[in-house]
Amino acid sequence: MKRALSLSLLLLCVLAGCRHQDPVVAEVHNHKLYASEVGQLVPAGLSGTDSVDFARQIIEDWIVDQVILAEAEKTLTVKEKVFDKELEEYRKTLLKNRYFEKITADAEKFKVSDEEVRAAIRQTKVNLVADKEIVKINYVKLPRQSAVREELKEILFDDARRITEKERIAELCSDSIEYFINDDQWLFWEDIQLETGITLDKNSQRLDFPLTFEKVVNEDEYLIVILDFRAETTGDESKDYFESVRTMLIQQKKNQFIHKRMKELYQEAEKKGKINQ
Repeated sequence: MKRALSLSLLLLCVLAGCRHQDPVVAEVHNHKLYASEVGQLVPAGLSGTDSVDFARQIIEDWIVDQVILAEAEKTLTVKEKVFDKELEEYRKTLLKNRYFEKITADAEKFKVSDEEVRAAIRQTKVNLVADKEIVKINYVKLPRQSAVREELKEILFDDARRITEKERIAELCSDSIEYFINDDQWLFWEDIQLETGITLDKNSQRLDFPLTFEKVVNEDEYLIVILDFRAETTGDESKDYFESVRTMLIQQKKNQFIHKRMKELYQEAEKKGKINQ
């Protein structure tokens, strides 16, 4: 194992995009990681120092993965390394996700008006101008026996992967009941509490975030990452909450549309005699 770049050169390559060359930033068992690959995973808008820290974490995670993969390749038998069934299940999941994305791609069909948002907020009896505990949060609600639970948990509960693999989380969430993975919007903590029953210590503002929780409620399970917590809300944060409600209502409309379409497809197949039980 060796490192091919100093920290200063890494910073130069990642932030400048390595336009004239693409240096190797790490190598494990002849597998190489290039600066351009790291640069693509570093979120825009970070400071120079934060970008370097983030890039360093990506590199460290990659190295750990390569070490484990090399050991797995050496240790497992040929039979144990055959994943035909798992790959087929993954392919089916991707197919369903792509189909759901395609049939819900028309944003106009799922628009949510300001009045619909206000009505939803009134239903929860939330006063947007009151001082309330608020959180920034990522969460997924899914069946306890979900086949994608473990992979979702691994990504959500890993600080770096949770940020860099948002698209993968969204793909996996086709098996979820609902999810929210926006890092920038504030939600009212009492709403999350009522839904999940999770409690935070009154000194939560002193805790190191993110905090992770797993919570089983009846036949469902929540995977939750709390990114930040405040005891009071401001006007700007109230606007964020308003838009987060809109986002959730849009997702609800999409889910309802998907479930309706699935029912229609089932009925069509049944009518044509394609289903035998």
